[in-house]
Amino acid sequence: MKRTLMTVATALFLCSAPLALAADAPAKPDCTEKQKAADDASAAVKAAAKPDLSSCADKKGKDKTECEKPLKEKGKTDAKAAKDKAKEAKDALACCKNPKKKGCGS
Repeated sequence: MKRTLMTVATALFLCSAPLALAADAPAKPDCTEKQKAADDASAAVKAAAKPDLSSCADKKGKDKTECEKPLKEKGKTDAKAAKDKAKEAKDALACCKNPKKKGCGS
């Protein structure tokens, strides 16, 4: 009987330990704004991946190539800017979720 009582007491002690640790844990920061910014930046990268060449569709040959070239170059610069913005947003989100992470301001 004594052995059973000690086993039950030990089991209760071990089961209650994680609950006590969870109560002492600090509240997670609210990162919804940074998550939305990261999602928007990712969507912008996908949108900037292909330039809109519809204005050159009616042209043929060399004229079409000359029409598409500046649009493609602008598309490349826009895509690069969007990727940089997405990287910054993801870094900000990572720092919000884990402020002790290497490279974060804290």
